[in-house]
Amino acid sequence: MAKKNKTADTTQEFPKKWMDKLPDGWADGANSMKEDELHKVIVECEGNVYTIAQAKGNDEKLQAAKLVSKDLSAPYREAAQAQQAKIQYALWLLEGRGVDLDHTDDNE
Repeated sequence: MAKKNKTADTTQEFPKKWMDKLPDGWADGANSMKEDELHKVIVECEGNVYTIAQAKGNDEKLQAAKLVSKDLSAPYREAAQAQQAKIQYALWLLEGRGVDLDHTDDNE
């Protein structure tokens, strides 16, 4: 069983893509929080994420826009799927003819 590390690993930096999304000064406040306070933050944030997802799902304007986008993108999606099907069929034929398709070791 792994030992619980009581100290934060400061050798790695927090990913910038997440740091940029934090409200100004939030990380400084979180740095001084105790373990139970951090757990409370996680639970509260999970609740907020759930509420946001519910609101997003109930947004009629957004859902209508998704349907329009889906309808407009259908020809492109279908064309790409047809090309992928051709590739899969050609590979299947080659495999059936005894051609070795496994080149995963070639890049080493």
